[in-house]
Amino acid sequence: MWNFTRLTLCLLSVAVLARGASLPDGTIEADCSQYNLPMCPRNFEPVCGSDGTNYSNECMLCFQNMERKSNILIRSKGEC
Repeated sequence: MWNFTRLTLCLLSVAVLARGASLPDGTIEADCSQYNLPMCPRNFEPVCGSDGTNYSNECMLCFQNMERKSNILIRSKGEC
């Protein structure tokens, strides 16, 4: 039982680290699973998309991806 618990914790840790990892070109994949799309909060925490566009927050970038069936990534936090 102890080995199963350690294995589960190890796999969970790897999954958490992989979600926040940056891709080879330095971009980061948005964590869209935390949002109830198409509704987004109105908080202003700008992100710069890999398409060179400023988004008011990560959720708005996710919304854009959903609407246009695209895969825009986060180039950086803050404005472009």
